[in-house]
Amino acid sequence: MIAPQRIALGLAALALGSGLAAASGAAAVASPATPAPAAAPADASAPTPFGSKCKVWEKTVNRFSGWCDGRGPASYRATIACSGGGGEHQGQWRWLGDRRGSTAWCDPGHFRVASRFQFMT
Repeated sequence: MIAPQRIALGLAALALGSGLAAASGAAAVASPATPAPAAAPADASAPTPFGSKCKVWEKTVNRFSGWCDGRGPASYRATIACSGGGGEHQGQWRWLGDRRGSTAWCDPGHFRVASRFQFMT
C-alpha cells in the first residue's frame, strides 16, 4: 500500500502539471463562506478525496461530463480548461451520489486542454 503522504504529493503534482492553474490565470483564494474545492485525481475512476469514485460520461475535444458516487452533503462538479484564451469553465454543483451529473464545455473555437472533477465539503 502507498503511504497517504505520497498519494497526496503525487496528486498535487498531477494537478499542477495539468495546466489548470496556469489556464485560470489566478490563484484560488478560500473564504470562510466558500471553502476551497479539492482537486480530483488525474484518473477519474480513482477514489476521490471523500473515498467515492467518479464516472466520466463524455470527454471530447470541447466537453467533459460525468458523476461521482457517494453521499452528500459533499459536492462535486466538472471543470474544463480551454485553449486559446478560452479560460476555465465549470459545470453544475451536485451532491456526491447525484447521478444527474455535471457537464462543463468550452465556447466555440476553443478546445479542452485539461479536465477534472472538483470537490467541496
